[in-house]
Amino acid sequence: MSRVIAVANQKGGVAKTTTVANLAAALSQAGARVLMLDMDPQGSLTLWSGRNPDELDKTVYDSLVKDLDSREILLPTPLGADLLPANIDLSLAEMELVGMVARERRLGGVLAPLRDSYDFVLMDCQPSLGLLTINAFAAADEVLVPVACEFLSTRAIEVLMRMVHKVQLRLNSKLKVAGILPTMYDRRVRHSRDELDALVERFGGQVPVLADCAVPRTIRFAEAAAAGKSILAFAPLHPGAEAYRRLAKVIGGEGLAAALDEAAASRSLSLLDIEEPRIDVLVRKDAPRPRR
Repeated sequence: MSRVIAVANQKGGVAKTTTVANLAAALSQAGARVLMLDMDPQGSLTLWSGRNPDELDKTVYDSLVKDLDSREILLPTPLGADLLPANIDLSLAEMELVGMVARERRLGGVLAPLRDSYDFVLMDCQPSLGLLTINAFAAADEVLVPVACEFLSTRAIEVLMRMVHKVQLRLNSKLKVAGILPTMYDRRVRHSRDELDALVERFGGQVPVLADCAVPRTIRFAEAAAAGKSILAFAPLHPGAEAYRRLAKVIGGEGLAAALDEAAASRSLSLLDIEEPRIDVLVRKDAPRPRR
């Protein structure tokens, strides 16, 4: 039976999709069988996985609303994990599910035929606490909460925690918080450091704050997504790749740690692994040229 982890935060732009894609790649690299589930109508995870959401005939929407067997929409990806894709059709599901019996548990039925085939199921939730996210919480064993190290992002966690508590009381008593994952962390910036400290101080006594796995702010994630690769394949020794390997060790336990260390040791350093400071020099067109 697989562990089902919902990666959720109602705040947008906090690296939920980045976390699902790269954590899935890290777990797969260690030999785990991983399924990714795109629960965001934007289809960003589907796009990262090399599929054009607009060209898909069957998606998770068809399984949720029309009872299509989820095995019929399963797709392989270059990230090493399989995918249940999504596109804009999923935005209709919230309205269509309202009148259905056991509407909060529809996703559990979608995953049921697949759970025995995988070690981990990672769900990329939309930036909302609507019915789709509630379905994800009802079907999940754990919630992983990516949080950008910024004031507005950290403030959103309290609302999310209240929603998790409601789901625990009414729908899924076994649901627990796997941890709060700091993302977009820039140790050079005081505000970023202060917000990380605030996360640990405010929530450290309630749930794990994965400060040792803090994901750095870097353009390499966007470049990896554009290339259709995980950061572990695109820049395997970059600090961002190391952060997701550490996260995979936390999620997967010691059983996967040795395999992850071995995979990292086999890589050689490249220019993409180095995060160099960028200096832009602006020159006016009418500026006089220096004399030689």
